[in-house]
Amino acid sequence: MKKPLAVAGAVIVSFGLGMFLAGGVGGADSDDAAFPPIEIPAAAAQLWFPPAEQFDNEGEPLSDESFAELMAALDGAMTAEETLADFDTEADLHLWNFIRRLAVPEISDEQKEEVAAYLDALIEKHPDSRATIQQRKMLLDSYATPMPRAPGFAGFVELFPAIDQMEGFPTEGEPFEDAQVDYLLATLDATFGIPEAAANIKEEAGLPLWRFGNRIQRGLLSDEQTARIVEYFDELKLEHPDAAEEIDNSRFLVENLVVGKVAPNITGTDTEGNEFTLEEYRGRIVAVIFSGQWCGPCRGEYPYQRAMLEIYDENDVALLGVNSDAVLDTIVNAKEREGLDYRTWWDGHSQPDADMVAAEGPIATRWNVTGWPQIYVLDEDGVIRHTDKRGGELIAAVDNLLMDKRMREYREQQEEAAAEAAAADGEAADGAEDETEGAGNEAGDESGKSNEPG
Repeated sequence: MKKPLAVAGAVIVSFGLGMFLAGGVGGADSDDAAFPPIEIPAAAAQLWFPPAEQFDNEGEPLSDESFAELMAALDGAMTAEETLADFDTEADLHLWNFIRRLAVPEISDEQKEEVAAYLDALIEKHPDSRATIQQRKMLLDSYATPMPRAPGFAGFVELFPAIDQMEGFPTEGEPFEDAQVDYLLATLDATFGIPEAAANIKEEAGLPLWRFGNRIQRGLLSDEQTARIVEYFDELKLEHPDAAEEIDNSRFLVENLVVGKVAPNITGTDTEGNEFTLEEYRGRIVAVIFSGQWCGPCRGEYPYQRAMLEIYDENDVALLGVNSDAVLDTIVNAKEREGLDYRTWWDGHSQPDADMVAAEGPIATRWNVTGWPQIYVLDEDGVIRHTDKRGGELIAAVDNLLMDKRMREYREQQEEAAAEAAAADGEAADGAEDETEGAGNEAGDESGKSNEPG
């Protein structure tokens, strides 16, 4: 486990950590790259509350002693100088860290009332943060009812830059600079260094790893950059063997599911029970759509998918679905009702006990899908070209790839035609030369005959 970081308002991790992790920056362009420091809020930089496992009591009532200890820790956190220096940000993290400890045990009405009264008093003391405190207070009723496990904390501390704030980073499959890869690795490492995360890394690893992979999928990695990331994952797995499965999934993503890699083959059965593979669709532009009728944003993509089916010839573009509905009839009826006549693997078959959502099927698991919908766009050689396109952007991306494909085919046809014409010209020239040589030989024969003695 990593040692807690020292606290001084907020902990700032320099970019040098990234270079240290990766064994040095490999590109000349790295010296010119400028990145903001990785700032770890004070609420995440040390353990402010009793250990989370203390409250993992399988749904038993929370003892008065543990509750009193937890409330004292909350008051200490909310009145600390580090918290008061940036109250809204720090208080939000502290309140979440407090509330999540109430998730597993059973909380009595008296205990719940005491928490509510404390939060009301906190609002009076910090009226400018009313919305933040009130939002956390709204979770109190649901979290007072026992849950199977407590939600994580590290994923709530968003150290990675937001997608729309990653200025200069690849967005359309451009190559990564070495310094950019190192910065993302440093951010991931800083996230794993949060004490709450290090204390329960198996449960905490998923979301930070997903955020790292989401950023990495937006650009093109060199072989050397890929090797550095894989080396980091191998070291991370040795340090945190409990999270080996999650780390291996992220390693698979980096090695197989980023822009420029040939997509892993998919073999499964469609909604009619017939087996088919992704490789059967080589030669076409393919959109692999991980979706489910249970997913609102997935349903929001239906109009664009219908448009693509109308716009493109199936010999040029193929839409292939990977469905995560628990009941087969759900997607069968939805596809018929919505006019989505494209072939779909039903991935929900592996979770017979699921009620509505079966998002952990073998295909989705192998492709490391944790956010729905997830759409991959492949070129005619099966190479991943886009991982994050939706709506009109998806249609535009497919259109550009199709145009590129047709232009290449046109140039190849022109080159073939030119080669055939050149070959024909060569054959014609050889034929003319043969005729000339033949005529010369005949003339020589006649000349020879005239010199023969009579």
